[in-house]
Amino acid sequence: MKPAILFLEQQSWRAGAQRVLEEVLDALREDFSLHVTLPEDGPFADELRRRNIGTLFYPLGHYRPGRKSVAEKFSFGVRSAVCGLELAHVAARRRIQLIYINGPRCLPAGVLGARLAGTPSLFHLHRAISRKADLFVATRAAKYVTRIVACSEAAAASLTGASLCLARTTRVIYNPVRQSTTSGERDAKTPFHPKGRPVIGMVGRITVQKGQMALLRAAAFLRDRWPHLEIVFVGAPEEASHQDAAYLDRLKSAAVELGLERNVTWAGYQFDPGPFYPCFDVLAMPSLDTEGLPMAALEARTWRVPVVASDWPGTAEVIQDGVNGLLVPPGNEPALAGALERVLSDDSLRARLKRGVEASLDKRFSPEFFRREIHAIVSNLAGLPYEACHSTQREVEARA
Repeated sequence: MKPAILFLEQQSWRAGAQRVLEEVLDALREDFSLHVTLPEDGPFADELRRRNIGTLFYPLGHYRPGRKSVAEKFSFGVRSAVCGLELAHVAARRRIQLIYINGPRCLPAGVLGARLAGTPSLFHLHRAISRKADLFVATRAAKYVTRIVACSEAAAASLTGASLCLARTTRVIYNPVRQSTTSGERDAKTPFHPKGRPVIGMVGRITVQKGQMALLRAAAFLRDRWPHLEIVFVGAPEEASHQDAAYLDRLKSAAVELGLERNVTWAGYQFDPGPFYPCFDVLAMPSLDTEGLPMAALEARTWRVPVVASDWPGTAEVIQDGVNGLLVPPGNEPALAGALERVLSDDSLRARLKRGVEASLDKRFSPEFFRREIHAIVSNLAGLPYEACHSTQREVEARA
């Protein structure tokens, strides 16, 4: 019988952390029995079922980003305790040998369930945690995790800097990204056809921290030189987040006030944003809060798209200023506009950045390397014999 792993997923739609989880599941499915729990049904659950991976649901509910009220914190704490008890029961009934916690929202419930069930646990951290309240909870819960995998040095440092004892159990494994199979040129298959106009793209959830408003205001500086400039937003508000929905309304109003309503395309949620990248002359990432290792930056590199991004530590691990992109101070809209203008107007700079993008693609971000490292860690925690792990992993790499 294959060792069983219970995965805790904190949301039911597909974003960067869920694309990484898909790579984890593909790396492990030959040797392990996989069960994924989610707070509710949704498009990501549909994708898992399409892959013949079992799904379960647990009542974690929603925990909106940003500042929370005392009532929200208390309610989430109660729900996490209830979920922990339920997960312990599931772990005992299904003879789970490892609980894999895919994100900080489900960390308290996962730790409690693993402790009650006497099961090892792995916490996969996909972002740098900056808010004091979130960091307080995460560092204390993470002390009871068997192993921590962080997506970047910046993400790892957000935990280990607050609690040095966590350094012993933390390992950095960069997010994987698949290489594009095309040259990145626009063709008939791309979903957006700018007809020769310059295009600034942005990929990510519609939320204040991502900085879509900063991009709109920066684009207003560029409108006189490029009246037909296109700004494409690929992404949507988090489901059930009234704050994100209200922010989207403010963005659309701002586009009208800035005279950009005809320059902006709202592409909405895309299960696979990949086909949009060949449409972009430059990808903007004007984040107002620290990033762990943004998937959009990695995906842009595979399509040879230069990136202009806020200078956060996690982003700077993959974007080298002046080499494969440009970095600007977070929240500095004139600097963002100036960097975007440089990329759009200077053909030699754009060509140099594209060459830098190609040169910066290395094995640390390959699916094969990621799968091998994850497989080894999980096998160790779940007690899979080394020989079985080694032979199966060769088969996984051969298929990848």
